[in-house]
Amino acid sequence: MKRRGFKTIEDHRLAKDGLLIIQSHGIPAARLNEIRASGIEFVDTTCPMVKDIQARARRLSREGFRIVIIGDRKHEEVRGIAGQVENALIVGSPAEVDPAVFRHVRRAGVVVQSTFIRAEAERILRKIRRLVPDVRFENTICKPTSDRQRDARVQASRYDSVIVIGSPASANTRNLMSIVGARNPRTILVSRPEDVDNLKLGSRRKFYFLSGASTPMDIIDRTVARLRRRLEREIR
Repeated sequence: MKRRGFKTIEDHRLAKDGLLIIQSHGIPAARLNEIRASGIEFVDTTCPMVKDIQARARRLSREGFRIVIIGDRKHEEVRGIAGQVENALIVGSPAEVDPAVFRHVRRAGVVVQSTFIRAEAERILRKIRRLVPDVRFENTICKPTSDRQRDARVQASRYDSVIVIGSPASANTRNLMSIVGARNPRTILVSRPEDVDNLKLGSRRKFYFLSGASTPMDIIDRTVARLRRRLEREIR
């Protein structure tokens, strides 16, 4: 994309002479309003499922619930959701459910980062329910992510090794690594096809492949094909 002239910017005003593309993770409502008012030409590529989470957060807030977001507070998707309402609480683990904070919350509207680990979200939710009298929970983990996590738990221990294809900067890729790594210690992260050349395979010949949601299909296909060619050479 950089070779084709794309640039990454943090300030939308820098796009005044070009086309602004809003990232798939979304942005806070105030930022979107500023972009609309500026007259800058833009395309909003926010994932429809993320837009749905944003809309649910706004609706719950209008109904009088304090918004609680289960997710990584540093993730752009979570910051975008928090930017839809006033005074959202963000929790990324059960330890972050601070009784001192939640003691003053009477009604909590809970949404979840779309790629968050479901089992971890459930642990956080149970702790919130013990502290808040009225909790409205919206399960906003996207179905493809939920399906991928479920399959990972079932399949991980059935193979010699698990290979996760994706970027270490990707939240859902890291979550997959955490899930399968707990069930198969021979879990490996690769970001590009060439990475399989340096893997120490030993006697391992049965592999289960997973990919992060944002990993291009072309990268997945080439990575699998490259490992197959390597195994075929070593068998001969």
